[in-house]
Amino acid sequence: MTNYNHLCKEQRNTIEHLLNKRYNFTYIGNAINVDRTTISKEIRRNRIIRHNLFLPFNKHGIDKATNNCQKLSKPPYCCNSCENKNSCSKFHLYYNSKEAQKHYETNLTESRSGINATSDEINIINKNIVPLIKNKKQSVNQVFINHPDILHISKTTFYKYVNEEIILLSNLDLPRKVKYKKRKNKNNKKNKRDFSILIGRKYEDYITKIEVERKLHTWQLDTVIGTNKDSKCLMTFLLVETNFMIIRLLDKKDITNVDNEFTALKKTLGIELYKEMINIILTDNGIEFYDPIHMEFDLDTGEKLCNVYYCHPNSPEEKPELEKNHEYIRYVLPKKISFQNLTKEDIKKLEDNINNIPRDILGNKTPYELTKEKYPTLIKKLNSKYIKPDDVTLNPIDILKGTNNGR
Repeated sequence: MTNYNHLCKEQRNTIEHLLNKRYNFTYIGNAINVDRTTISKEIRRNRIIRHNLFLPFNKHGIDKATNNCQKLSKPPYCCNSCENKNSCSKFHLYYNSKEAQKHYETNLTESRSGINATSDEINIINKNIVPLIKNKKQSVNQVFINHPDILHISKTTFYKYVNEEIILLSNLDLPRKVKYKKRKNKNNKKNKRDFSILIGRKYEDYITKIEVERKLHTWQLDTVIGTNKDSKCLMTFLLVETNFMIIRLLDKKDITNVDNEFTALKKTLGIELYKEMINIILTDNGIEFYDPIHMEFDLDTGEKLCNVYYCHPNSPEEKPELEKNHEYIRYVLPKKISFQNLTKEDIKKLEDNINNIPRDILGNKTPYELTKEKYPTLIKKLNSKYIKPDDVTLNPIDILKGTNNGR
Protein backbone atom coordinates (compact mmCIF):
# COMPACT_ATOMS: atom_id res chain seq x y z
CA MET A 1 0.00 0.00 0.00
CA THR A 2 1.93 2.97 -1.29
CA ASN A 3 -0.76 5.36 -2.50
CA TYR A 4 -1.66 8.42 -0.45
CA ASN A 5 -4.97 7.87 1.36
CA HIS A 6 -7.39 10.65 2.20
CA LEU A 7 -7.47 10.98 5.96
CA CYS A 8 -10.33 12.19 8.13
CA LYS A 9 -10.20 14.72 10.96
CA GLU A 10 -10.10 12.05 13.67
CA GLN A 11 -7.15 10.29 12.03
CA ARG A 12 -5.23 13.56 11.84
CA ASN A 13 -5.94 14.18 15.54
CA THR A 14 -4.45 10.77 16.33
CA ILE A 15 -1.40 11.42 14.14
CA GLU A 16 -0.60 14.65 16.00
CA HIS A 17 -1.17 13.05 19.40
CA LEU A 18 1.08 10.05 18.68
CA LEU A 19 3.73 12.24 17.03
CA ASN A 20 3.91 14.27 20.23
CA LYS A 21 4.34 10.97 22.10
CA ARG A 22 7.31 10.12 19.81
CA TYR A 23 5.81 7.05 18.15
CA ASN A 24 7.18 6.04 14.74
CA PHE A 25 5.28 6.06 11.46
CA THR A 26 4.67 2.30 11.51
CA TYR A 27 3.02 2.48 14.92
CA ILE A 28 0.92 5.52 13.96
CA GLY A 29 -0.13 3.88 10.69
CA ASN A 30 -1.28 0.75 12.51
CA ALA A 31 -3.25 2.88 14.98
CA ILE A 32 -5.36 4.46 12.23
CA ASN A 33 -5.24 1.53 9.78
CA VAL A 34 -3.13 3.11 7.02
CA ASP A 35 0.34 2.46 5.64
CA ARG A 36 3.37 4.20 7.16
CA THR A 37 3.99 5.92 3.80
CA THR A 38 0.61 7.62 4.13
CA ILE A 39 1.74 9.08 7.46
CA SER A 40 4.98 10.26 5.89
CA LYS A 41 3.22 11.97 2.99
CA GLU A 42 0.57 13.49 5.26
CA ILE A 43 3.18 15.16 7.49
CA ARG A 44 5.35 16.46 4.65
CA ARG A 45 2.29 17.74 2.82
CA ASN A 46 0.66 19.49 5.78
CA ARG A 47 3.44 20.56 8.14
CA ILE A 48 3.49 24.27 8.92
CA ILE A 49 6.11 26.84 9.80
CA ARG A 50 5.66 28.88 12.96
CA HIS A 51 7.33 32.21 12.45
CA ASN A 52 6.20 35.83 12.27
CA LEU A 53 7.79 36.22 8.84
CA PHE A 54 5.78 33.48 7.16
CA LEU A 55 2.25 32.22 6.84
CA PRO A 56 1.82 28.61 8.05
CA PHE A 57 2.08 26.92 4.62
CA ASN A 58 4.56 29.35 3.04
CA LYS A 59 6.74 27.17 0.79
CA HIS A 60 9.74 29.47 0.99
CA GLY A 61 9.66 29.42 4.77
CA ILE A 62 9.26 25.63 4.93
CA ASP A 63 12.14 25.15 2.48
CA LYS A 64 14.31 27.50 4.51
CA ALA A 65 13.58 25.62 7.72
CA THR A 66 14.34 22.29 6.05
CA ASN A 67 17.64 23.56 4.62
CA ASN A 68 18.73 24.89 8.02
CA CYS A 69 18.00 21.69 9.95
CA GLN A 70 18.91 18.25 8.60
CA LYS A 71 16.51 16.58 11.05
CA LEU A 72 13.57 18.01 9.11
CA SER A 73 14.64 16.12 5.99
CA LYS A 74 14.03 12.74 7.61
CA PRO A 75 11.27 11.22 9.77
CA PRO A 76 9.31 12.59 11.49
CA TYR A 77 9.90 15.68 9.26
CA CYS A 78 8.69 18.04 11.98
CA CYS A 79 9.63 19.39 15.40
CA ASN A 80 6.70 17.96 17.40
CA SER A 81 8.77 15.42 19.31
CA CYS A 82 12.16 17.15 19.22
CA GLU A 83 13.74 17.40 22.66
CA ASN A 84 15.52 20.64 21.72
CA LYS A 85 12.58 22.55 20.22
CA ASN A 86 12.22 24.92 23.18
CA SER A 87 15.87 25.99 23.10
CA CYS A 88 16.46 25.76 19.34
CA SER A 89 16.79 29.10 17.51
CA LYS A 90 16.15 27.68 14.03
CA PHE A 91 12.86 27.88 12.18
CA HIS A 92 10.43 25.23 13.44
CA LEU A 93 8.06 23.03 11.44
CA TYR A 94 5.11 21.39 13.19
CA TYR A 95 2.33 19.00 12.32
CA ASN A 96 -0.93 20.43 13.63
CA SER A 97 -4.06 18.37 13.00
CA LYS A 98 -6.43 21.35 12.88
CA GLU A 99 -4.26 23.22 10.37
CA ALA A 100 -3.78 20.02 8.35
CA GLN A 101 -7.53 19.36 8.16
CA LYS A 102 -8.23 22.98 7.24
CA HIS A 103 -5.54 22.85 4.53
CA TYR A 104 -7.00 19.62 3.14
CA GLU A 105 -10.57 20.97 3.11
CA THR A 106 -9.50 24.23 1.46
CA ASN A 107 -7.61 22.42 -1.29
CA LEU A 108 -10.50 20.02 -1.82
CA THR A 109 -13.02 22.84 -2.07
CA GLU A 110 -10.86 24.85 -4.45
CA SER A 111 -10.30 21.85 -6.71
CA ARG A 112 -14.06 21.39 -7.10
CA SER A 113 -15.30 24.93 -7.49
CA GLY A 114 -15.14 27.89 -9.95
CA ILE A 115 -12.06 29.72 -11.16
CA ASN A 116 -9.33 31.26 -9.12
CA ALA A 117 -8.20 34.15 -11.28
CA THR A 118 -8.95 37.85 -11.21
CA SER A 119 -10.52 39.77 -14.06
CA ASP A 120 -7.20 41.54 -14.71
CA GLU A 121 -5.34 38.23 -15.02
CA ILE A 122 -7.87 36.92 -17.51
CA ASN A 123 -7.77 40.15 -19.50
CA ILE A 124 -3.96 39.99 -19.76
CA ILE A 125 -4.16 36.43 -21.08
CA ASN A 126 -6.83 37.36 -23.58
CA LYS A 127 -4.89 40.40 -24.75
CA ASN A 128 -1.43 38.89 -25.04
CA ILE A 129 -1.75 35.12 -25.35
CA VAL A 130 -4.95 34.59 -27.35
CA PRO A 131 -3.62 36.43 -30.47
CA LEU A 132 -0.50 34.26 -30.48
CA ILE A 133 -2.58 31.10 -30.58
CA LYS A 134 -5.45 32.38 -32.69
CA ASN A 135 -3.60 34.49 -35.25
CA LYS A 136 -0.06 33.10 -35.27
CA LYS A 137 -1.09 29.49 -34.67
CA GLN A 138 1.34 28.98 -31.82
CA SER A 139 0.77 25.91 -29.67
CA VAL A 140 -0.32 26.06 -26.05
CA ASN A 141 2.94 24.47 -25.05
CA GLN A 142 4.86 27.15 -26.95
CA VAL A 143 3.13 30.07 -25.25
CA PHE A 144 3.56 28.44 -21.86
CA ILE A 145 7.30 28.14 -22.44
CA ASN A 146 7.69 31.69 -23.74
CA HIS A 147 5.34 33.49 -21.32
CA PRO A 148 5.65 32.09 -17.79
CA ASP A 149 5.33 35.69 -16.58
CA ILE A 150 1.70 35.78 -17.77
CA LEU A 151 0.56 32.17 -17.58
CA HIS A 152 0.57 31.38 -13.86
CA ILE A 153 -2.06 28.68 -14.30
CA SER A 154 -1.54 25.06 -15.32
CA LYS A 155 -2.19 23.79 -18.84
CA THR A 156 -5.13 21.76 -17.54
CA THR A 157 -6.67 24.90 -16.10
CA PHE A 158 -5.94 26.76 -19.34
CA TYR A 159 -7.91 24.20 -21.37
CA LYS A 160 -10.69 24.29 -18.77
CA TYR A 161 -10.97 28.08 -19.12
CA VAL A 162 -11.08 27.71 -22.91
CA ASN A 163 -13.94 25.21 -22.67
CA GLU A 164 -15.81 27.56 -20.34
CA GLU A 165 -15.20 30.49 -22.76
CA ILE A 166 -13.31 32.42 -20.11
CA ILE A 167 -10.21 32.51 -22.31
CA LEU A 168 -11.47 33.81 -25.64
CA LEU A 169 -10.28 31.23 -28.09
CA SER A 170 -13.10 30.71 -30.59
CA ASN A 171 -14.02 31.04 -34.27
CA LEU A 172 -15.82 34.28 -33.71
CA ASP A 173 -14.28 37.39 -35.18
CA LEU A 174 -15.24 39.53 -32.23
CA PRO A 175 -14.47 38.19 -28.79
CA ARG A 176 -17.36 38.04 -26.41
CA LYS A 177 -17.35 39.66 -23.02
CA VAL A 178 -16.02 37.37 -20.36
CA LYS A 179 -18.78 36.41 -17.98
CA TYR A 180 -17.66 34.71 -14.84
CA LYS A 181 -17.51 35.15 -11.14
CA LYS A 182 -14.39 34.90 -9.11
CA ARG A 183 -14.58 31.88 -6.82
CA LYS A 184 -15.96 32.55 -3.39
CA ASN A 185 -14.21 31.17 -0.37
CA LYS A 186 -16.74 28.89 1.24
CA ASN A 187 -16.33 27.64 4.76
CA ASN A 188 -17.05 23.95 4.97
CA LYS A 189 -19.76 22.99 7.40
CA LYS A 190 -18.35 22.16 10.80
CA ASN A 191 -18.48 18.52 11.83
CA LYS A 192 -19.27 17.44 8.25
CA ARG A 193 -19.59 13.66 8.11
CA ASP A 194 -16.56 11.84 6.77
CA PHE A 195 -18.00 8.53 5.60
CA SER A 196 -14.55 6.97 5.28
CA ILE A 197 -14.77 6.14 8.98
CA LEU A 198 -17.46 3.56 8.16
CA ILE A 199 -14.91 1.32 6.47
CA GLY A 200 -14.74 -1.77 8.68
CA ARG A 201 -17.30 -0.28 11.06
CA LYS A 202 -20.62 -0.99 9.31
CA TYR A 203 -23.47 -2.97 10.85
CA GLU A 204 -22.51 -5.97 8.71
CA ASP A 205 -19.01 -5.85 10.24
CA TYR A 206 -20.62 -5.81 13.69
CA ILE A 207 -22.69 -8.92 12.90
CA THR A 208 -19.59 -10.73 11.65
CA LYS A 209 -17.66 -9.74 14.78
CA ILE A 210 -20.23 -11.02 17.27
CA GLU A 211 -20.73 -14.25 15.32
CA VAL A 212 -17.02 -15.01 15.50
CA GLU A 213 -16.45 -13.76 19.05
CA ARG A 214 -19.57 -14.33 21.13
CA LYS A 215 -18.20 -13.55 24.59
CA LEU A 216 -17.92 -9.81 24.11
CA HIS A 217 -19.42 -6.99 26.15
CA THR A 218 -21.60 -5.03 23.73
CA TRP A 219 -22.81 -1.50 24.51
CA GLN A 220 -25.35 0.51 22.56
CA LEU A 221 -24.92 4.27 22.24
CA ASP A 222 -27.40 7.00 21.33
CA THR A 223 -28.70 10.48 22.18
CA VAL A 224 -32.10 11.69 23.35
CA ILE A 225 -33.23 15.24 22.60
CA GLY A 226 -35.78 17.63 24.09
CA THR A 227 -37.06 20.45 21.91
CA ASN A 228 -35.50 21.63 18.66
CA LYS A 229 -34.40 24.84 20.39
CA ASP A 230 -32.45 23.02 23.12
CA SER A 231 -28.68 22.89 23.04
CA LYS A 232 -28.58 20.27 25.81
CA CYS A 233 -29.31 16.61 25.18
CA LEU A 234 -28.81 13.22 26.83
CA MET A 235 -26.22 10.63 25.82
CA THR A 236 -27.33 7.08 26.64
CA PHE A 237 -24.95 4.13 26.88
CA LEU A 238 -26.34 0.66 27.60
CA LEU A 239 -24.70 -2.68 28.45
CA VAL A 240 -26.85 -5.11 26.44
CA GLU A 241 -26.14 -8.13 28.64
CA THR A 242 -27.68 -6.59 31.79
CA ASN A 243 -29.70 -3.64 30.41
CA PHE A 244 -27.63 -1.37 32.66
CA MET A 245 -27.75 2.18 31.29
CA ILE A 246 -25.42 5.12 31.77
CA ILE A 247 -27.00 8.53 31.06
CA ARG A 248 -24.98 11.70 30.63
CA LEU A 249 -26.15 15.29 30.14
CA LEU A 250 -24.39 16.97 27.20
CA ASP A 251 -24.21 20.75 26.88
CA LYS A 252 -24.45 20.32 23.12
CA LYS A 253 -25.12 17.47 20.73
CA ASP A 254 -21.74 17.40 19.00
CA ILE A 255 -18.51 15.44 18.65
CA THR A 256 -16.63 17.51 21.23
CA ASN A 257 -19.11 16.85 24.04
CA VAL A 258 -19.31 13.12 23.24
CA ASP A 259 -15.50 12.93 23.18
CA ASN A 260 -15.36 14.69 26.55
CA GLU A 261 -17.75 12.16 28.08
CA PHE A 262 -15.69 9.23 26.83
CA THR A 263 -12.52 10.83 28.13
CA ALA A 264 -14.24 11.18 31.51
CA LEU A 265 -15.50 7.57 31.34
CA LYS A 266 -11.98 6.26 30.69
CA LYS A 267 -10.75 8.26 33.66
CA THR A 268 -13.58 7.05 35.91
CA LEU A 269 -13.20 3.37 35.04
CA GLY A 270 -9.49 3.33 34.38
CA ILE A 271 -8.11 2.07 31.06
CA GLU A 272 -7.92 -1.57 32.11
CA LEU A 273 -11.56 -1.77 33.23
CA TYR A 274 -12.69 0.24 30.20
CA LYS A 275 -10.89 -2.25 27.95
CA GLU A 276 -12.26 -5.24 29.86
CA MET A 277 -15.90 -4.11 30.04
CA ILE A 278 -16.35 -2.21 26.76
CA ASN A 279 -15.51 -4.46 23.81
CA ILE A 280 -18.06 -3.30 21.24
CA ILE A 281 -19.92 -0.01 20.87
CA LEU A 282 -22.89 -0.03 18.49
CA THR A 283 -24.30 3.38 17.66
CA ASP A 284 -26.29 5.21 15.01
CA ASN A 285 -25.12 7.61 12.30
CA GLY A 286 -25.51 10.76 14.36
CA ILE A 287 -22.72 13.16 13.55
CA GLU A 288 -21.93 13.50 17.26
CA PHE A 289 -20.55 9.94 17.18
CA TYR A 290 -18.26 10.44 14.17
CA ASP A 291 -15.05 10.25 16.18
CA PRO A 292 -14.69 6.49 16.71
CA ILE A 293 -10.96 6.73 17.37
CA HIS A 294 -11.63 8.70 20.56
CA MET A 295 -13.81 5.85 21.81
CA GLU A 296 -11.66 3.01 20.51
CA PHE A 297 -8.17 4.05 21.61
CA ASP A 298 -6.18 5.00 24.66
CA LEU A 299 -4.90 8.29 23.28
CA ASP A 300 -1.95 8.31 25.68
CA THR A 301 -0.51 5.00 24.49
CA GLY A 302 -2.21 4.40 21.15
CA GLU A 303 -3.53 1.04 22.38
CA LYS A 304 -6.81 -0.09 20.84
CA LEU A 305 -9.40 -0.78 23.53
CA CYS A 306 -12.64 -1.61 21.69
CA ASN A 307 -14.44 -1.54 18.35
CA VAL A 308 -17.09 0.97 17.24
CA TYR A 309 -19.76 0.01 14.71
CA TYR A 310 -22.57 2.01 13.08
CA CYS A 311 -26.16 0.94 12.43
CA HIS A 312 -27.82 1.55 9.10
CA PRO A 313 -29.41 5.00 8.79
CA ASN A 314 -32.88 5.27 10.34
CA SER A 315 -32.69 1.75 11.79
CA PRO A 316 -33.43 1.98 15.54
CA GLU A 317 -34.47 -1.69 15.48
CA GLU A 318 -30.79 -2.60 15.20
CA LYS A 319 -30.24 -1.53 18.82
CA PRO A 320 -33.59 -2.52 20.35
CA GLU A 321 -32.43 -2.80 23.97
CA LEU A 322 -31.43 0.83 24.14
CA GLU A 323 -34.52 2.03 22.29
CA LYS A 324 -36.67 0.12 24.79
CA ASN A 325 -34.86 1.79 27.69
CA HIS A 326 -35.52 5.21 26.19
CA GLU A 327 -39.19 4.62 27.04
CA TYR A 328 -38.31 4.96 30.72
CA ILE A 329 -36.62 8.29 30.03
CA ARG A 330 -39.71 9.51 28.19
CA TYR A 331 -41.90 8.75 31.22
CA VAL A 332 -39.99 11.51 33.00
CA LEU A 333 -39.02 13.65 30.01
CA PRO A 334 -41.73 13.38 27.32
CA LYS A 335 -41.04 14.56 23.79
CA LYS A 336 -41.17 18.32 23.26
CA ILE A 337 -40.15 18.94 26.88
CA SER A 338 -37.13 21.25 27.14
CA PHE A 339 -33.87 19.85 28.57
CA GLN A 340 -32.32 23.27 29.14
CA ASN A 341 -33.00 23.36 32.90
CA LEU A 342 -31.80 19.81 33.57
CA THR A 343 -28.81 19.30 35.86
CA LYS A 344 -26.34 16.46 36.17
CA GLU A 345 -27.89 15.65 39.55
CA ASP A 346 -31.31 15.26 37.90
CA ILE A 347 -29.89 12.88 35.31
CA LYS A 348 -27.98 10.81 37.88
CA LYS A 349 -31.22 10.36 39.85
CA LEU A 350 -33.03 9.39 36.64
CA GLU A 351 -30.29 6.89 35.76
CA ASP A 352 -30.36 5.21 39.21
CA ASN A 353 -34.14 4.88 39.21
CA ILE A 354 -34.26 3.35 35.73
CA ASN A 355 -31.50 0.87 36.61
CA ASN A 356 -33.50 -0.27 39.65
CA ILE A 357 -36.62 -1.24 37.69
CA PRO A 358 -36.96 -5.07 37.39
CA ARG A 359 -37.19 -6.56 33.89
CA ASP A 360 -38.86 -9.75 32.67
CA ILE A 361 -35.97 -10.31 30.27
CA LEU A 362 -33.56 -10.37 33.25
CA GLY A 363 -35.58 -12.95 35.20
CA ASN A 364 -37.29 -10.18 37.18
CA LYS A 365 -33.97 -8.81 38.37
CA THR A 366 -33.04 -5.16 37.98
CA PRO A 367 -30.17 -4.01 35.77
CA TYR A 368 -28.46 -2.74 38.93
CA GLU A 369 -28.74 -6.13 40.70
CA LEU A 370 -27.57 -8.21 37.76
CA THR A 371 -24.68 -5.89 36.93
CA LYS A 372 -23.57 -5.81 40.57
CA GLU A 373 -23.60 -9.61 40.67
CA LYS A 374 -21.50 -9.94 37.52
CA TYR A 375 -19.42 -6.76 37.51
CA PRO A 376 -19.30 -5.24 41.00
CA THR A 377 -16.24 -3.12 40.18
CA LEU A 378 -18.15 -1.42 37.36
CA ILE A 379 -20.99 -0.54 39.73
CA LYS A 380 -18.55 0.82 42.30
CA LYS A 381 -16.57 2.91 39.81
CA LEU A 382 -19.74 4.45 38.39
CA ASN A 383 -21.09 5.19 41.87
CA SER A 384 -24.39 3.56 40.96
CA LYS A 385 -26.91 3.45 43.80
CA TYR A 386 -29.34 0.81 44.99
CA ILE A 387 -32.92 2.02 45.47
CA LYS A 388 -35.44 0.01 47.43
CA PRO A 389 -38.27 -1.39 45.27
CA ASP A 390 -40.98 0.75 46.82
CA ASP A 391 -38.83 3.88 46.55
CA VAL A 392 -38.20 3.58 42.80
CA THR A 393 -39.99 6.37 40.94
CA LEU A 394 -40.38 7.78 37.46
CA ASN A 395 -42.51 10.66 38.62
CA PRO A 396 -41.04 13.87 37.16
CA ILE A 397 -41.84 15.72 40.39
CA ASP A 398 -39.61 13.29 42.34
CA ILE A 399 -36.79 13.14 39.80
CA LEU A 400 -36.63 16.79 38.75
CA LYS A 401 -37.09 18.57 42.05
CA GLY A 402 -34.41 21.14 41.27
CA THR A 403 -35.70 22.21 37.86
CA ASN A 404 -38.65 23.96 36.30
CA ASN A 405 -39.49 20.69 34.52
CA GLY A 406 -40.41 19.07 37.82
CA ARG A 407 -42.45 21.90 39.22
